[in-house]
Amino acid sequence: MFTADMVNNICARVTSVTNIDLPWKIDVSKGEELHVYLADGKASVCAQDENALARGLFLLCRCVREGKDALDIRQQRHFGSCGVMVDVSRGAVLTVPAVKRYIDQMACLGMNVLMLYTEDTYEVPEYPYMGYLRGRYSQSDLREIDAYAKEMGVELVPCIQTLGHMRHFLNWTANAELRDQPDILLIDNEKTYELIEAQIRAMRNCMTSRRINVGMDEAHGVGLGRYLLKYGQTDRFELLLRHLKRVVALCEKYGFRPMMWSDMFFRLGSKTNNYYDMEADIPQSVIDAIPEVDLCYWDYYHDDAKLHDHMLSEHARMGKTAFAGGNWVWSGFLPHIKQTERTMIPALSACARHKVDTVLATMWGDDGAETNVFLGSSLLPLFSEACWQGEDCPKEEAVRCGEALTGLPRRMVDAMSEFYPNGEDVRPGKQFIWCDPLYPLVYMPGDTPDAAIERGTKAMETLREMEENLECRYAAQCFDVMIEKARLVRDMRAKYLAGDRAWLRETAHVDIPRMLQKYDKLMALHQQMWDRDMKRNGWEIICMRYGAVTMRLKDVADEIKRYLCGDLNTIAELDEEPLPTGHGWMCYHDVVTPAANMGVGF
Repeated sequence: MFTADMVNNICARVTSVTNIDLPWKIDVSKGEELHVYLADGKASVCAQDENALARGLFLLCRCVREGKDALDIRQQRHFGSCGVMVDVSRGAVLTVPAVKRYIDQMACLGMNVLMLYTEDTYEVPEYPYMGYLRGRYSQSDLREIDAYAKEMGVELVPCIQTLGHMRHFLNWTANAELRDQPDILLIDNEKTYELIEAQIRAMRNCMTSRRINVGMDEAHGVGLGRYLLKYGQTDRFELLLRHLKRVVALCEKYGFRPMMWSDMFFRLGSKTNNYYDMEADIPQSVIDAIPEVDLCYWDYYHDDAKLHDHMLSEHARMGKTAFAGGNWVWSGFLPHIKQTERTMIPALSACARHKVDTVLATMWGDDGAETNVFLGSSLLPLFSEACWQGEDCPKEEAVRCGEALTGLPRRMVDAMSEFYPNGEDVRPGKQFIWCDPLYPLVYMPGDTPDAAIERGTKAMETLREMEENLECRYAAQCFDVMIEKARLVRDMRAKYLAGDRAWLRETAHVDIPRMLQKYDKLMALHQQMWDRDMKRNGWEIICMRYGAVTMRLKDVADEIKRYLCGDLNTIAELDEEPLPTGHGWMCYHDVVTPAANMGVGF
């Protein structure tokens, strides 16, 4: 039974997302499926829980937005749990009010599970360096979020790490005895299990969910660092299983059913350490020894139905399976819409065929969390509509749903997508914004500066139609800076070698100063969005990047001036013949200097 207070609260939250006040008196009841009805000025919603009720009210808001006066729709979940994992460990930690806004967006879509991916960004009282100076959530923060989520029928599931990805915590000297590799905990060390128990206990003190994600992904080199020196060689399957069993036992002690990322089993079974190796051999003896844990198959890259079918079938051999796909907000500045749609539409269809129960949209923050997660909200309906409407749901339905959720017309979303050339992981926009203007480090397979400039110019014109919208204003400025920098990088060496002193003079005295003004504007808009949604911790990374690129541009202008007046005989950086770059990841440190991985902390 839904109480009047419950209905009013949910309705108010849906209104806060959509900015639409429903004009009808709505009859609300409980039932086995979601049934939304509107005719002759009368509306009703029959829903199985609070989350479905929020979706039903959102569907009525869509009627108002789309000018419809009738609706009769019945839906059921095709996935028992469908939700989002938001990375709050790569610099950007959502404030509590921002998490609440995000929960309300999810609930409007009928998405009913949220994971906040916390490597160290949560309070563990016994370990003061856990999340120290990183914007960690206090236990009271997490209790507040948990209670708020429950009111919208959203399960807040703890999402931590109990093996790898612990570099920030292990970096402190006080925790050195817990270290195998720089980011991997030392298995078989009793102090390690004291830490893990404290982590799990902290989450139990904050959250009511019976599930917990214990991580354990990408623990490359586990058992091969200090472990090898301390304990000697061991079978790494046995090592992983021994550790997993102890972690599972601790989860059970505190009433949790654990879930873990599955890649380490497949990597250890692959001759090439490849998660997606279809020849990977995981012995039946290993499978039989896996304790009670759900395995999460994550794939953000592939559109191959055969691969998805193979991987889901292999996971089914090993136990209960969850799937984590990617809502690509980790390629820098703007969401990679083309990559998300290319990969997730076939992946979600495969999940429906294999009757996967839990499906997540991951929102990673790799390489400094440059992209605000709310910029990816328009793509959440790819997941929610696959859940509620099934694998045959037309893409157009997800598009309309995204427009109603965010208020952004699809043409604005499509304009943002032009930051990328295609549906592959190629990142010209990010690279041009951060790259050094004198070093040929930009890596653009399948793309060219001219093509990026042409795309960017059209996209910027479209986005400036909605200058009143902060997100569109920010996105337009991203393109503005990208275009200017692409021209500079494209022409600099050729003009220098041609002896075009007039071009060099114009660049140093006019173009670079103008570019610096555009960088200042971009940084201000970026900061405005960050301060709206994120804790201040982590902004220093972005701030230092802007500082580095603008100071380097000033330095380059000065170098050109000194060259033109004869103080320098040459521009040394431009004299050397460029070689193929070959960087695969296209991260910040790949494009700022040839001294990649030189220890630059930002």
